[in-house]
Amino acid sequence: MQNKPRCLPIAVLAVAVACGGSPKGGGASAPTPETPATAGEADAGFESAAPAGTREIPATCAKGVSDPCVPDAAFVKRLCDGSYPDVALALHGKDTPFTRIWLRGDVDGWNADSGASARARLRTDEEVLVLRKRTAPANGIVVGAGGGYLVMRWDGNCYTLEDGELATRRPRAPKQAPIPWRFLEEKTRNALLARPKVLAAFQRRGKECKGAVSGDVSRACETADAALSEAVVAEVRTGIALPLPEKLP
Repeated sequence: MQNKPRCLPIAVLAVAVACGGSPKGGGASAPTPETPATAGEADAGFESAAPAGTREIPATCAKGVSDPCVPDAAFVKRLCDGSYPDVALALHGKDTPFTRIWLRGDVDGWNADSGASARARLRTDEEVLVLRKRTAPANGIVVGAGGGYLVMRWDGNCYTLEDGELATRRPRAPKQAPIPWRFLEEKTRNALLARPKVLAAFQRRGKECKGAVSGDVSRACETADAALSEAVVAEVRTGIALPLPEKLP
């Protein structure tokens, strides 16, 4: 696929989505998006909610870069310097061109390029989105191992991984990082709760976790929490139109 190097203003990508009101699912009213939240602590369709031209979410490969296809470098720098779980969902959308790769095994992840992301355990077969291919500098000095990639998990956090830790072939059942539900913007949560499978997973989590957001939880709560993340990811992969995030890199 040939991509013209450009970034589309989000306003151009706008798609009106009705995010107000209570989503319906099996005749039951949805709990408010604020509670319960996930115990873990993230489609390219958008509706305009910020002044046009203030920020952009890349919609094509960075200029002069197509293999791997990555977002604009300046955008990536801002993205990894903060926390943008709603933007992470947008970048992972069904129709975005950015390269995905997968973990060969469990990895203790950290960002050798600095940034706001905390250390985390990345899992075998986890899907990540490529933000930049790393190369050793001319002087041969690099923090951590040379080469590899700067990647973003589904929760919006950035990590540097070595070539040997990654696979380019999609596994049969790719995994994803836990989605930080309570840190998603309200209108994003409302749009997701309008989908019956997400609503059912959300209600199930509320029943099992009883409002817990951290600390010790039951195995049933952990399972329900993971199921909510999986339901969100499934909707994004199939092309749900989400509202434009208020907070952008």
